[in-house]
Amino acid sequence: MTQLIRTAVIDDDREVAGVHTGFLLAHGGFEVVGVAYTGADGLELIAAQRPELVLLDIHLPDVSGIEVLRAARNLPGDPVDIIAITAARELETVRAAMAGGVLHYLVKPFNSKVLLERLDQYVAHRLSILEHSAGNSPALDQAVIDRLLGPARERRPTGGISKPQQPVLPKGLSGPTLEAVIGDLKSNPAGSSASEMALRLGLARVSARRYLEYLVAQEQAKITPKYGAAGRPEKRYAWTG
Repeated sequence: MTQLIRTAVIDDDREVAGVHTGFLLAHGGFEVVGVAYTGADGLELIAAQRPELVLLDIHLPDVSGIEVLRAARNLPGDPVDIIAITAARELETVRAAMAGGVLHYLVKPFNSKVLLERLDQYVAHRLSILEHSAGNSPALDQAVIDRLLGPARERRPTGGISKPQQPVLPKGLSGPTLEAVIGDLKSNPAGSSASEMALRLGLARVSARRYLEYLVAQEQAKITPKYGAAGRPEKRYAWTG
């Protein structure tokens, strides 16, 4: 694909929106045509710029991202593809997003590898659509339709082997967030500070530090002090497994 995919980012957190923008630009297959921090501004952005893809938060300060999703679907012209990136994990919200036609639903926090995988899948999805649009046959068979729908399906585990039972976590820590923290540590072998991880995963710095200290206590991570020009050394955490 030689033409960059026109993409918009809608998220009420300016730092998180900046991180998502950075991922899109670093990927190489996308251009960012605009960023909005409210639902109303997001809809104006979509109507004005007509992006092909939107990274959409659900928790917005004025209206729900679900309302933005539904309104975007009613705009004239070519439909916009939407990937929901949000902390909302209620069943009702997830079902509403699926009914609205989101291609993916990513729950914050997640590591950078997950987002890059979804972006890769979306590029492949667009290429497949363009290939069939250029074909001579207007009708698609079931196999082609299934391939086109593939990126909209979240991957499910196969086989009958269940995951090993995880230890009970201290109060205030969650399994999905811990998995995201572990994945981020593994993808940064040189180590990471709590502040750096918090920015990448969309966490509060104090929350990131709690997860990191838990992993240290479990002997799955180690602390390496980094000395700067002045002041106390910065704690950096590295995965040990």
